[in-house]
Amino acid sequence: MSENNDLQEKETMEFEQEKPIPRLYSKILILAFAILFSVIFAAVLLMSNLRSLGKQKAALGVLAFAVLYLIATALVMQAFDLQPGLTLVANVIGAAILNEFFWNKYIGSDFVFEKKSWMKPTLIALAIAMLFFFLLVGVGGM
Repeated sequence: MSENNDLQEKETMEFEQEKPIPRLYSKILILAFAILFSVIFAAVLLMSNLRSLGKQKAALGVLAFAVLYLIATALVMQAFDLQPGLTLVANVIGAAILNEFFWNKYIGSDFVFEKKSWMKPTLIALAIAMLFFFLLVGVGGM
């Protein structure tokens, strides 16, 4: 009987070793993107993670949350005439929701993964932010 259990454990270990460890953007990077850029940028990273794990429906849910959260934040800030500096607080709250709710629900808090490089998404985000800045300066004449 013990031999049978040992055989099953060995087969389970071999099967687990055959699965490649996925490469994902980390929770810390998602938080950093929310703080430095916006919740929508952080959501794109989480969506990329979910898509690479084959969870397309969850990725669409993250996108829907991020868009609605961005709109709700803008409406609340405008309706209550809140200071623009509070967007940082809103971005941290949004990142916490992305990480603590969506990540933990669809990926798992103890999921083992290899960290993906932060360079490519950072360069893309900077390029997009610079484009918006130059459009704002050109159109608005800051």
